[in-house]
Amino acid sequence: MGVPIPGVADWRPFEAYARQYFSELWQLDLQERRTDVGGLVPWKFDLVSPDGRVVGDAKWLKNTAVPAAKWQAIAEYVWLLQKLDAERVFMVFGQDAEVAERYLKRVRPLTPPVEFYFLDGAGHRLI
Repeated sequence: MGVPIPGVADWRPFEAYARQYFSELWQLDLQERRTDVGGLVPWKFDLVSPDGRVVGDAKWLKNTAVPAAKWQAIAEYVWLLQKLDAERVFMVFGQDAEVAERYLKRVRPLTPPVEFYFLDGAGHRLI
């Protein structure tokens, strides 16, 4: 658990907060947009630059004793992001960094080039 984000209690406001935060940080207009995965399959991601060179997705997940279903959701997005022709691909997690940390402890060698961030009321950090 991190520092609470004022006004953020579930995934929708977290997505909006992450969109605004990373848009300002990277000086981009990140929006929810569709982009073609592998040049073939249209897919909607939460944080996409107008030119599609930066693509990310926001996840609001709480850690559980056996997070297998959450890890499957993360793995799906890692795989999709890896198939994009983008300069930067990333996932940003809110609520509980431990979900992503535990996932990465097991499979980090399989995740490049996807960047993982945790975002809370104190800012962001690379996981």
